[in-house]
Amino acid sequence: MVPGCSTPLAIPFSELTISVPLPDKRPFPESVQTIGDHLKTYRLVNNILIKDIITQLGIDRETLRGWELGLFEPFVKHYPAIIKLLGYPPFTIDDTVLSGKIKLYRYCNGLTQRQFASLLNTDVATVWQWETKNRMPLPETQKKILALIE
Repeated sequence: MVPGCSTPLAIPFSELTISVPLPDKRPFPESVQTIGDHLKTYRLVNNILIKDIITQLGIDRETLRGWELGLFEPFVKHYPAIIKLLGYPPFTIDDTVLSGKIKLYRYCNGLTQRQFASLLNTDVATVWQWETKNRMPLPETQKKILALIE
């Protein structure tokens, strides 16, 4: 009420609408290093909902949260879906050497070292040694590996 006036103060209606964008509370990763960082950056840049990402990857919300926060890394079985979603492998592997070719093949196909070993009738420790360059496969085995992965 205005002093000395019996009519309440009224503000005239206006057609003017003011809108201010809210700040984005979803911070981008400072540096893209982990698979979770790649997924979060992809999700934010492309404005994709969490529910859509988890459906495409076949995981639950807490799993994605754990990956994005760097609490844990995905299992190798999730790698093919992650690579398909992102359109690239979110890790650096030197695929110019046999050890890198083996690892990249496993990751792209969602195979553990044990599963890869069974394809070649060898043991897990041997695959680990090949991937860490502690031991090179015999020439005959190298041919089998290359026939499988290329």
